[in-house]
Amino acid sequence: MDLPDAIELDAATLIRIDAPEGIACWVAGIEGGDGGWTVSIVAEPAEAPTAEALETAQGIASEFAGLVDAATAFLTEELAGPSLSARDHALLAGEQPPFGAPEAVVWQDGTWMLRFAESALEIGEEYGIGVMFAGRTPVAVEDLSDPDEV
Repeated sequence: MDLPDAIELDAATLIRIDAPEGIACWVAGIEGGDGGWTVSIVAEPAEAPTAEALETAQGIASEFAGLVDAATAFLTEELAGPSLSARDHALLAGEQPPFGAPEAVVWQDGTWMLRFAESALEIGEEYGIGVMFAGRTPVAVEDLSDPDEV
């Protein structure tokens, strides 16, 4: 199958990158934040991105800063339960959120997750922490501590 090397969106250009056999992946860098942001489309099996995936990626690229804010607020509210350590409670209550390096991952059906690759919280120490979205609404915290289950 002949897959595109680049896909133009209004707000970014997705570039195809190397991926394991049977998977296709395109990544776009977007200006913003402290070091820029990324949006990726992942297709398994390897095929061209669907219209749903492209539409979702376009919306994310156009609204990235607001989506990061929504994910940060959602994480702060969802994680502030009694099972959180005192250290993590203090981090969540701090002036700066304990999450950084946001990356959006879009799948072929248009579902997507905003992953914070950097997290000072115990739950996100090794692989970061994710927020699943339904459209533009955060709906679930994704524990990425076991990457084989994601």
